[in-house]
Amino acid sequence: KEIYEQPEALRQCISSRLDVKNGNGRLGGIHRSAKQLRKIPHVRLLGCGTALNAALIGQQLIERLARIPAVAHVSSEFRYQDPVVNPEALHFAVSQSGETMDTIAAIKEIQLKGGDVHGVVNVVGSTIARLCGQGVYIHSGPEQSVASTKAFSNMVAAMTIFALQIGRARQLSANEARVLAQGLKKVPELIEQYLANPGPIDEAVEMVLEAPSLLFLGRGLSANVAREGALKVMELTYIPCLAYPAGEMKHGPIALLEEGRPVVVVAPDDAVKEKVASAIHECKARGARIILVCTEGDELAKEADVAIEVPRTHPLCSPLLTVLPLQLLAYRTALALDLDVDRPRNLAKSVTVE
Repeated sequence: KEIYEQPEALRQCISSRLDVKNGNGRLGGIHRSAKQLRKIPHVRLLGCGTALNAALIGQQLIERLARIPAVAHVSSEFRYQDPVVNPEALHFAVSQSGETMDTIAAIKEIQLKGGDVHGVVNVVGSTIARLCGQGVYIHSGPEQSVASTKAFSNMVAAMTIFALQIGRARQLSANEARVLAQGLKKVPELIEQYLANPGPIDEAVEMVLEAPSLLFLGRGLSANVAREGALKVMELTYIPCLAYPAGEMKHGPIALLEEGRPVVVVAPDDAVKEKVASAIHECKARGARIILVCTEGDELAKEADVAIEVPRTHPLCSPLLTVLPLQLLAYRTALALDLDVDRPRNLAKSVTVE
């Protein structure tokens, strides 16, 4: 149900925050003027699980559009690294529930060292929202399932809008920003289009059901979509999953490949697609079977055993489309295994302990 609520949830997130005409973002909870945004030395993002995967995408978007360093940190590790905190830097704490204990501890570490933090949360009035006192509500609506879907998409959308906002305050051209803003505005409609005809998900499920484990690959933004897909499948089906940047496959994961082993590859039509195609060829040469998420009409689909095509969008918006088949793959595989898709074992919606 929540997978299919994503178009409307995204509309709620972006509707009043996207200035398509001028190619800009307007996040009212970011209490920095354009002049102040130009002086930010770097951006840090904190998160756990799905929120971390969204933060990793945000990291790439901010660097790409604003041309300043951005780093996403695992919240549970952050304070134990005795981090150096620059009070002039911008910090984001990403959490659906706003109650994630590890992220709360990381926020306190930053505040103790003189920094301030913006919350990126869904639940209004949550601990992180109150502790930060500033930030962004992602407006995805109530999310009951433990495995997050629509909150992930809205976190990514919020990060995209912020990247636009800080990019325009710096040197991002109005034309480049306008094209991205137009692309982001169209995404809810494209998601509806895809969900109405999601392609051969059930064929992919049949391959996954036979697998002792799964390898997920992607490059660029799609490396983090692969991480999110692996997390979803593992959470809902209990099948061991590994996610790697496609270029890292030859540095270890290639040892797992054998005849018939499924490999899930996320490869939209972007600047690194040809590099991913090379990884696909390496997998096939070792007998692996390829489940490919690609852009509709792409010739790369011919290389796959199962190709799931998503509508074409702006390359920087691609995670919002390519994550959908992976969410459906996790959901339908869990149903085929007769598992509880809303309450997976050993998991909680809000992780309130360290």
